[in-house]
Formats: sequence, structure tokens, C-alpha cells
Amino acid sequence: MKSTLKIFLKYYLKYITKLVLLIHRPTVIVISGSINKNFVKNDIKKRLEKKNLKVRGNPLNFNTEIGLPLAILYLPSGYNEYKKWLPCLLKAPLTIFKKDFPKYLVLTLGTSDEGDMKYLLSIIRPQITVITDITQRYLEGYSDMDNLVKEYKLLSQKTSDLLIINNDNKRIEELKKHTEAEIKSFGLNEESDLIIRKIKKVKDGQEIKIEEKKQSKIFKIKRFGKHHAYVLAVGLIIDKYFNTDEKKEKS
Repeated sequence: MKSTLKIFLKYYLKYITKLVLLIHRPTVIVISGSINKNFVKNDIKKRLEKKNLKVRGNPLNFNTEIGLPLAILYLPSGYNEYKKWLPCLLKAPLTIFKKDFPKYLVLTLGTSDEGDMKYLLSIIRPQITVITDITQRYLEGYSDMDNLVKEYKLLSQKTSDLLIINNDNKRIEELKKHTEAEIKSFGLNEESDLIIRKIKKVKDGQEIKIEEKKQSKIFKIKRFGKHHAYVLAVGLIIDKYFNTDEKKEKS
């Protein structure tokens, strides 16, 4: 894609998206981190759908400067074919008038270079954020790990209601100092709000023992790997948060 067209698309989609969010005012749930984003996104989306809430998530990996607006506007990418962008440009403003816009957006954010997070947060303001992990996987665009962590500090600062963090990563623990949101943590770490006590492989999946406030419960899932235990823990935090939120609304 030519650079001039990319710049035009970037800002055209950005400002239409900001207007759409201002008018429809959905609750924005963000999942970010070096790994596991899509599994967490899909799990949260399913949990909200089970509560009969109208929710939408990123299609494919639409989580960058152009992809994120496309995800929110629910439009396809034209990729490198200029003619395919014309329908997108024409349809984008129509989203402003849609009556069935989702109440909840579950969005992954991708950051591969310094400043990416700042730009994405100029489009959205998350009420709830999940940070899955911070590793060296995307370090190529950063001078060091400290600069990568700064991206997530900014995300923490901009999160208004609930910050869910992986407590097994010491760098993520630092983010607690940079938010006014409620903090919930998960992991193998004894100081986590939800402690993953045991992961046992069984015939068709895993049994996972999770402890919260000294009370334990075993869950069975049909997936393998520790990362799915983390997904489960995040989902349980989300379930409890929304159950509490529903009670507040009814009272």
C-alpha cells in the first residue's frame, strides 16, 4: 500500500471511529501482552454472550493502527488492493447511524514499535484491561525491555475500571503503581487474587485447581497447556466482575 494512502486511511478511520465510540459509548475491554491474546479475547467474548450481552471482538488480527478501527467499525480490510478500500471508505461513516452497535467491545491491542500504544489509546479508552504477559517476543522494535514496559504502563494509566494482570511476571507487577483502576491478579504466584494451585492433564483436557480467598475449586477444560489455565483464571475474574456489576444495576 502506498504510504500516502496508508496515512489517509489511518487518520480517516481514526476520526470516524472516535465519533462512533462517542455516539454509541460501548464498554471497551482490551487484551494486550506478548502472548495468549486471542485465546483470552475469545473466552471473554463467549462469557459475555452467555450473559445475553451484545458483544463484538476483533476479527482476525485487526489490532493495529488501521486494523483496530476496522475491528470497531466491523469493516473488512482492502489490504494492498486499492479498489477494495473504496467500499470501506464509503461504509465507515454509516456505522455512526447503526442502531445495533454492540454494548461491549472485546479488543486485542498489538504493539511492535515504540509509540504504538499511545496511538491506539488516542482512539479508544478501555474500561477493562487484561495484560497477559510481557516478554521479549516483540522486542525488535524497542531499544530494551524497559521501553516495552512503558507501553503497558501507559495502557494501565488509561484503564478506568478494572486492570487484570498476570502476577507471575515481576515487570507486570510494576504496573500496579500506574493505575487508579481496581486491580485483580492471577497466576501461580501465592500473592495472586486467583491462585492456580494445580494443573493436571486428564484424558480429554486438563483439571485446574484455582484458589480464591482460601477457597479452592477444580475446573475441567478441554484444552491443554498452562496458558489455558491462565485464560480460565481471567475468565473467572471477568465472570465475577460482571455478576457484581449486574447486582449493582438491579439494586
